[in-house]
Amino acid sequence: MNQLKEGIKKTVDINADLGEFCNAEQLANELKILKYISSSSIACSGHIGDSKSIRVILEACKINNIAVGPHPSYPDQKGFGRNPMNITLRDLESSLREQIQLFFTVANSLSMPVTHVKFHGQLYNEAAQNKRLGNMLINMIYSIDQNLSIIGPANSLLEFIIKNSSIPFISEAFIDRRYQEDSSLVNRNQGNALIESIQDQVHQARSIVIDEKVMTVSNKNIKIKADTLCIHGDNQNSLNVVKAVSEMLNKENIQIHPPSL
Repeated sequence: MNQLKEGIKKTVDINADLGEFCNAEQLANELKILKYISSSSIACSGHIGDSKSIRVILEACKINNIAVGPHPSYPDQKGFGRNPMNITLRDLESSLREQIQLFFTVANSLSMPVTHVKFHGQLYNEAAQNKRLGNMLINMIYSIDQNLSIIGPANSLLEFIIKNSSIPFISEAFIDRRYQEDSSLVNRNQGNALIESIQDQVHQARSIVIDEKVMTVSNKNIKIKADTLCIHGDNQNSLNVVKAVSEMLNKENIQIHPPSL
């Protein structure tokens, strides 16, 4: 699947979290991003989204040959899935299955293959370091579709658990988030959690892809090997960021391509 073009040194996937738009302007921005990415994870009603928003993004992804997967979340639209939630694993699994089924229903109606699952927000962060939660999610995904990959944070406990299972794992790094020395992301509540400058985001992307390193908030380089880079579609600068990253990768003879597993 992942055949290199002549002169290309390596490939990397660029994924965007989409289907998180609230108005026509935000939707237009998400659709423009598709030109520069190779895969997308689409909100499916947990933190935002419904069958209509899923269909709009899926139809555009189909035209642009973008690999797609659901982006399920804690059932927390009020908090956009970014807050801890007091919910049993049983109730969480029930909600996640409903979200993923909604996505599959729309994807199947468009005859689109579903390649992966990426959990959203707080659920993504907790799954990265909670073995019990991680095992539940792995078993759930395996029971839904054994061919689905899980996108998760590089260097995480979740990566270790999945690589000892039958589920393919796609390691992810963020170009707009700052890292701690244990490879976890700085909490969004912290003032230094986000990288605002496009130039700094491009620099971090280059460091991750080419050097396989990332600078932490304590100014220490740590190793990181990522199959995919995340672009947040709900960021107002996301289009300019992904353009700049795409241009940098092109200059470095690095091809943007879905992960080859």
